[in-house]
Amino acid sequence: MLILIISSASCGGSVDKGRLLAKVGESELHAADVSFLAYSQLDSAEVVSRYVDEWVAERILVNEAEQDENMDMGSIDRRIEEFRNDLLINQLENQRIEAELDTSVSSTEIEKYYADHQDDFQLNDYLVQVLYLKIPLDAPDIDKIGSAYKLRKDEDIETIDIYAKMYASNFYYDYESWIYFDDLLKEIPLHDINKDRFILKRSKIRFEESGFYYFLNILDYKLKNSTSPISFERENIKARIINLRIKNLREKIKNDIIKNAYENGNVTIY
Repeated sequence: MLILIISSASCGGSVDKGRLLAKVGESELHAADVSFLAYSQLDSAEVVSRYVDEWVAERILVNEAEQDENMDMGSIDRRIEEFRNDLLINQLENQRIEAELDTSVSSTEIEKYYADHQDDFQLNDYLVQVLYLKIPLDAPDIDKIGSAYKLRKDEDIETIDIYAKMYASNFYYDYESWIYFDDLLKEIPLHDINKDRFILKRSKIRFEESGFYYFLNILDYKLKNSTSPISFERENIKARIINLRIKNLREKIKNDIIKNAYENGNVTIY
């Protein structure tokens, strides 16, 4: 972006560009050239001053490079042209993709992709379904949760839900969703456990640490090195399908444009 601004600052014209801020050789930087900068009124002078210093330093180096007789300007110009062409083509493709891309993905498509790519969904760690709570030590009626978090009765989850909304600092329960056990450890400070045994036993624990009660109930698990469930991978698969559509659409757009140019007689090869 800085190079583009320098180029515009170097061009002549009758447009009023505001106060002159700096000049290096024939290149000028005006107030209008820094209008894109985001700053508050309090730090405006510092932000503008820092930008001016950067512009001056870069302009000095560019001038020095342009005047160096050993500089291969032809090679640089070719690279600039290639870069410009790549940007133009990429922008054209992106505009066409945005107009043509279908982002709706059916459950049937997701299920077929999942069935066809089982090797892509091998677990490197345990997935678990859990209930966990983090509750301040001064919360009332804590023994009520000490019994209910084990979910031995149908009404226990309703008891926990009501209590958690009133007192819990953190609460998670979704019997249809899976999370990585290691992600759970970021929320709950479990120490000195044998992870394999802890998960396979579907442990239920309560402990205190750093001013909080923690309650954890491992409801179910998926073994590491097994296949990740489709419910966990659904959004991932949807993103993969859309990315594949983008790749194919990009290739189709490119090929169609080239084909049309040949068919319309716009290409002559000698």
